[in-house]
Amino acid sequence: MCQPVAGPFYRAAGMSYLRYANICADLMRSVLKEPLRAKAAQRQAIYFRSSTWTDGRQGPSVVTELKEVPLTK
Repeated sequence: MCQPVAGPFYRAAGMSYLRYANICADLMRSVLKEPLRAKAAQRQAIYFRSSTWTDGRQGPSVVTELKEVPLTK
């Protein structure tokens, strides 16, 4: 009988759960047919707001938009 793998298989492959989830999401979006693929591509955009703090006060906010999530190894 085969011994079960100890722990999740994405850990055995040397990646984090977030990286694994992003790969799965990319694969799912790539196999969608066209009307659904366009809707999924719209949801892929990421917006975040950041600001600098000096002397205990918040500076102006900067909104950043990522159309594509950068791939990391």
